Amino acid sequence: MERYPRLFIQTALIYLLIGVILGVVIGTDPMLAVRFRFVHIHLNLLGFMVMIIAGVAYHVLPRFTARTMPWPAGVKYHFYLQNIGLLGMLGMKLTDDIWTAGGKTIFVLFAVVTASGLFIMICNLFCVLMPRGSTCEHANESLTRPRKACEEDCSP
Repeated sequence: MERYPRLFIQTALIYLLIGVILGVVIGTDPMLAVRFRFVHIHLNLLGFMVMIIAGVAYHVLPRFTARTMPWPAGVKYHFYLQNIGLLGMLGMKLTDDIWTAGGKTIFVLFAVVTASGLFIMICNLFCVLMPRGSTCEHANESLTRPRKACEEDCSP
């Protein structure tokens, strides 16, 4: 398994563990839900669910479709952008700085960072799922490595 799909899956499991522990803590005192609900939900959805789906999809889909991603280096950027953005949003929420003018701006910037990572994933995986000869394939030829003539002629 490549490095970044493995890192996505390992990181997802860490987020799941933290999310479960936080869920148990919230369960012991429902008043904590007011403060930690956002953190708990985002740890589980953006931290666990999206990361595990991304890791498995990056590993499996190119193999199932026999297609390369148009921007393989984007997987690394997706990993870092999503983690930085998620941790930044959670940190801002936990410090309650989100309600100040500057805090809200920083929170939104972290949300945009997270969304940028997700956009990379969507573009890469969408193109892997497009049929051969699609506009997605032609638009991204400049991003992929040049192929030998035999590979093009011999490909299914």
